[in-house]
Amino acid sequence: MAYVPILKGRRGEFTALGQMEPAVQAHVHPIMEVVPDERLRDVMETFRGNAWNQLPPGLDIAVDCGSLWHHGRVGGVWTGRPMNWISEAFGAWLLALIPVFRSEDPRGALEEVRHVQRAHGCGAVLRVDAFDVAALGLPAVSNRIRGALRTVRVAPEQVDLVLDAGHVPGNAAVAEALPPVLDAVRWARRAAWRNVVVAAGAFPRSMRQLARGVPNRVHRWEAELWRGVARATDGRPPHFGDYGVTHAALPRRGRGSIPNIRYTVGQDWQVYVAPRTLPGNDDFFVIARQLLRSEYWPALGERTSWGDAELARCARRERARAGTGWEWRAWATSHHLSVVTEALRTTGLP
Repeated sequence: MAYVPILKGRRGEFTALGQMEPAVQAHVHPIMEVVPDERLRDVMETFRGNAWNQLPPGLDIAVDCGSLWHHGRVGGVWTGRPMNWISEAFGAWLLALIPVFRSEDPRGALEEVRHVQRAHGCGAVLRVDAFDVAALGLPAVSNRIRGALRTVRVAPEQVDLVLDAGHVPGNAAVAEALPPVLDAVRWARRAAWRNVVVAAGAFPRSMRQLARGVPNRVHRWEAELWRGVARATDGRPPHFGDYGVTHAALPRRGRGSIPNIRYTVGQDWQVYVAPRTLPGNDDFFVIARQLLRSEYWPALGERTSWGDAELARCARRERARAGTGWEWRAWATSHHLSVVTEALRTTGLP
């Protein structure tokens, strides 16, 4: 079963992808979201640079430019609006790209996806809000998607369909989401999509309410939702998608990160937030040592992933510096990718 993480296209997430073991990479099919900012050119150049520097050979990623088409042309060496610009940049580095689109995208954006998928020959990814299928009705959704497919000029067999339930923060949200997601899965099976994915996220937007200096249990409700879908689905269940160790929404601009560890353990995260007592980011050394000495540290230890090896180095104070926000996110994402792929491989459950 494939694992489809929907990751923010930032340095930490790209670094984690670049450090995957081959056994993990074989099962991971990431969607990278371009995180918008006020300076479009800087956003695109940073995304391009991270992809060039970090993506491992043979890993094809799907790129989601969201609503950036409305921002106009990017400028610089490559031409056109964001999706076409990143397509040319990837082509120059011989990286394959799978464009992401939505049926409600403007015609110009869909035409751009048509050119990009034709240039790279890897098909496309269609993201659908799972709640729209029930809210708008099957005929309306089907007609809109057929129109989008005609504009992009792809058949369902060339498209990975991602049914996205968004943020599911608790049991009530899972119970509310399950019926419309199941309806969407049944509807999806009427067409021969290349793959069908059910995705959701459960990591909180803010960690301000979490206790400092101790592990906080945060349940992975997105995995709970997927398991409910799998139990109620005849035959092979859809592929599993999530938002890694981040909230489903695109991030707001912040002032920096409090040292933290977002550590995936089975059906939960154990989240450590530092108390901010030491200079700089040195509190991270403390919470890394707490993790290493806890019941949550895996049997494989630092061999679990590259991220675990870096956390172990921090716990033993083998690093001169405790890292920064993008590094903590990279280490947590690296561990999460390894844990989820191993669980899917061995048990069929995320």
